[in-house]
Amino acid sequence: MHTTDVLIIGGGLAALMTALKLVEDKKVTIITKGVKESGNSWKAQGGIAAALNRNDSSDLHEMDTLQAGCYINNRKIVHILVQEGPERLHHWMRKGLSFDRDQTGKMIFGQEGAHTKRRIIHAGGDQTGKKTMEFFMNALNNRVELIENLTAVDLITDHNSCIGASFMNDKGEITTIYAQQTVLATGGIGGLFLETSNECDLVGDGIAMAYRAGANVRHLEYIQFHPTLIFSQGRTVGLASEALRGEGAVIVNQEGLPVMKGIHPLGDLAPRDIVARTLYKRIQEGERLYLDITPVDLFSRRFPQITALCKQGGIDWKNGRIPICPGAHFHMGGIETNEHGQTKVPGLFAVGEAACNGVHGANRLASNSLLEAIVFGERAGESILRNELHPNNFRSLKRLHSSYAHPMQLPLKEEIRQRVSDALGVVRNEQKLTGFITWLNKYGVCKWIDQTRSARNREDIETENMMITAYLTAQSALSNKQSCGAHYIEEVKGTNNDEQTFAETTVG
Repeated sequence: MHTTDVLIIGGGLAALMTALKLVEDKKVTIITKGVKESGNSWKAQGGIAAALNRNDSSDLHEMDTLQAGCYINNRKIVHILVQEGPERLHHWMRKGLSFDRDQTGKMIFGQEGAHTKRRIIHAGGDQTGKKTMEFFMNALNNRVELIENLTAVDLITDHNSCIGASFMNDKGEITTIYAQQTVLATGGIGGLFLETSNECDLVGDGIAMAYRAGANVRHLEYIQFHPTLIFSQGRTVGLASEALRGEGAVIVNQEGLPVMKGIHPLGDLAPRDIVARTLYKRIQEGERLYLDITPVDLFSRRFPQITALCKQGGIDWKNGRIPICPGAHFHMGGIETNEHGQTKVPGLFAVGEAACNGVHGANRLASNSLLEAIVFGERAGESILRNELHPNNFRSLKRLHSSYAHPMQLPLKEEIRQRVSDALGVVRNEQKLTGFITWLNKYGVCKWIDQTRSARNREDIETENMMITAYLTAQSALSNKQSCGAHYIEEVKGTNNDEQTFAETTVG
């Protein structure tokens, strides 16, 4: 029998930050679905937003975060993010975490959408995710048990408390790991969509598992679509960071005319939901859209990752234009947690993009995600340390739950992605959402959504999780009649960003 003090499912930045708080005192086991270098954190091009600049303040960062989130953010959580973020970053910078500086040694602060100040710090140009992950992996220094290439099957509960999880390897063999505390750091849901900046296997596994274990999920309808995914030969090949527009790049149509002119006071640096909707509508009208990078100095040197993606997609960036389209990028919703990462299920935490503590509201402010991972990943670890772990008598446990076997063949993942993209894309309507839910229910999703599974293979596990997360998200979107931020319903012509607007969409 495999036991550990703290089991962390997922290996991104939030997972590492939680682990770093625990490794001195606890046995920590990290399970990754793929190899340890996979996942969104490694790919993150944008930087980290924090009020470190002399002419900036945490109050201004808080205001920008609330405004981008349409004021439905949890203000207490936002305050924690912007106040603790600089302090926690300074701690790690003293330990060697480095960010880009100019020739005089001063830190370089970038500009991104909906920020009123230049406050974005980068590492290696557009390689902040990679550089940051390498630093924190080295900081862990092999002090955790890291197991790669295991697919989580289900959380294990006893008397309504989480006591670990079961996993399947590529041979179909089941491994059960019991833990005194379990942390879900499974990332977002971009893999539910055809066009996404995410890894394709990020399909909401954590949301589905947490829901089956009795946790609440919240704000699932708020899915951020990044306006500038690189588009080549009928598919997206990666992300063109918002930092490009912060350095002068402009979104144009095939005639070279600026698309965002007159749409919003911030132009190309308007909040992402506004830019994405504008681009979506232009594409629907038959326009081809590009990112004009001619104003960006030293493009290939400053943005090596984007340069490589262009080459990979057969795009000649030297002509000054990168073809683009919107695509699923970040999930503001997720497993409901408090400021310590705790869910309603004792023994179960959630951190990073898998979690929803309300910090982002209806639309995430650019470059707040890595800061969220650092602040609330560490807070979860600190909370686990403060609460004394009580040993469980795992040996006395038998089969704790019943499983459900599906009566029919599951649909292909590509069909699910096509239908999710159609129903839950940039612009939604009630008819498409209702039709999508009806289609899912032909497979009996409503009957087995909260049942643990009779696992057959890794492919089916992932497909089932896709369907469950898509079902919950569609239900959440259908129940929220108010267009707000990243959730835009066609029938409602105007968006309401008033501070009093709050569509409560917690699913228990």
